[in-house]
Amino acid sequence: MSAPGPTTAKVLLRQEIRTRRRAKATQRDRRADGEAIARAVLAALPPGTSTVAAYAALPSEPPTEALIEALVAHGIRVLLPVLLPDNDLDWRAVDRDGEHPTPLGRDAIGRAEVVVTPALGVDRSGTRLGQGGGSYDRALARRAATARVVALLHDGELVEGPLPREDHDARVHAVVTAGQGLVEVGAG
Repeated sequence: MSAPGPTTAKVLLRQEIRTRRRAKATQRDRRADGEAIARAVLAALPPGTSTVAAYAALPSEPPTEALIEALVAHGIRVLLPVLLPDNDLDWRAVDRDGEHPTPLGRDAIGRAEVVVTPALGVDRSGTRLGQGGGSYDRALARRAATARVVALLHDGELVEGPLPREDHDARVHAVVTAGQGLVEVGAG
């Protein structure tokens, strides 16, 4: 019998990580985690960063509310994704004037110098295990070539690896966790 292919291995890993996240959800201090994540991301921004693509975290994901608020307070425009019917992502802006509901288009991610992305896991080579819909892999393909990609994880979700990887999987440059702060990983 052969080993499971990347797609099957990904499905199994996603189930395992989601189960672990649900079990630990009540043990986390989301406010403290969010503030630690915000500090780590802000400290790692390249000088002159004007636009960051981020996301509004689900309850099981590392919190992003403090990060979004901190970015806006520092005068940085934040792009938040809007899930489209085809599972691709459009973007809307948040800045000091508030949230702008007008969609900016799928290519708006190309304006971000830093892209903060959700992940279920990342390995040391920068392979990111996403939720499985492909939304971020498609969006990351449209980022600027110089944009830094940072995945947010809970402590313990950065693994030695390797994680299963397919050709369309976009790699990340760094990981941020509440406990470890910013950790550089390989990116392709």
